[in-house]
Amino acid sequence: MAEEERSGVQNVWLLFIALGLGIIVVVIYNVHIYRVRQEGRGQTIRLIRVTRDMTPGDKIGAEDLLVKLVPKQYEASLGNVVDAENLDFAIGNTVNQAVEKDQWLLWGHITNVDRSRPANVISRGNVAVTVPLEARMALGDILRQNDRVNIVGRLPVGETLKTFRIMEGVRVLAIGGEGIQPDKSANRGPKARRGMRTYRSITVEVSPNVSIGLANVLTHVSGNCWVELLSSKEAKKTTYGQINVQLKKLADAPSGPLRGEAQDYE
Repeated sequence: MAEEERSGVQNVWLLFIALGLGIIVVVIYNVHIYRVRQEGRGQTIRLIRVTRDMTPGDKIGAEDLLVKLVPKQYEASLGNVVDAENLDFAIGNTVNQAVEKDQWLLWGHITNVDRSRPANVISRGNVAVTVPLEARMALGDILRQNDRVNIVGRLPVGETLKTFRIMEGVRVLAIGGEGIQPDKSANRGPKARRGMRTYRSITVEVSPNVSIGLANVLTHVSGNCWVELLSSKEAKKTTYGQINVQLKKLADAPSGPLRGEAQDYE
């Protein structure tokens, strides 16, 4: 009887030990998975895949698209794929050619459609605003629609002018008033290539609240702004599309010094 009791106690202890080992294995596994995910952060991109066969003229619904994580190393081999940041732009658009189920959604599938409606390129909930630029500092043909840029300008601080990045990572909708245009570079003659393209404005996409603040800031810029082109491989930051926090007081002000007058930002 005593031996049976000892055996029962041993079995209970063995059960507890097995349970403890199982918990340890689960913890180690989850720690490993967490570390792998942490190491892989920034090494993947979110792209859009089509979930049904589509024919020219079909309107794209949210149910027709699926966001997938893809290793960043394959990005160059996939073509001009629409990324998840432009999901709102893709939804409601129309395909201009046959697209098969499980195919990656390409910009070429949707960008040559309905040019008579420029409003179609604005993401839902945002607005388009025009920013005057210094023509002599234009980026020329390297700036394209859907690129992201920093808006830079000089603002008065005390008795001097200081350069600020007014906004970072805003999406370009139009350049010099021109939106999506067919690529005619292959047909350009020698005369057409003599000079770099210049323009005096770009149209960008911002939220309605940011639009008002940007208008306030621009009234204080000395001269006009210029832009910095961001790499398409740049990871999106939380500050993208927001006005520089150093200029918040100016952006929120219902009124302030006239253009070119000194401004206290503190």
